[in-house]
Amino acid sequence: MIIKAKGTTKVLMEEQTGTSKSGNAWQSREFVIEVSEAGYTNSVHFKAFGRDVDDLRSASVGDEVEVSYKPQAREYNGKWYDENRLYGIRNLTKNGAPKAAAPKVEDSKLIDDDLPV
Repeated sequence: MIIKAKGTTKVLMEEQTGTSKSGNAWQSREFVIEVSEAGYTNSVHFKAFGRDVDDLRSASVGDEVEVSYKPQAREYNGKWYDENRLYGIRNLTKNGAPKAAAPKVEDSKLIDDDLPV
């Protein structure tokens, strides 16, 4: 079950890289977004792998993003661990989000000069 959520990036942790036992390079990065729903704000932690890390590089704290993720849980030595595994991220602030309109300048604030029009 893949879930979509929109929120604001709150924390971007350092990128982690390494090489697997089989010699393949890997990369991961964790981040947190704040999601507001029904008047409540919750922080949600995600872990990105592979090309999703590349997509995350353009994000900054405070950016509005939409994430697709899958909650997962696993057992290890009698304890359960869970994570929100990222399956896609779209930066709404930098990719097509509406930009704020330029402020209007009142006619009275325009400078009268001799420059040709």
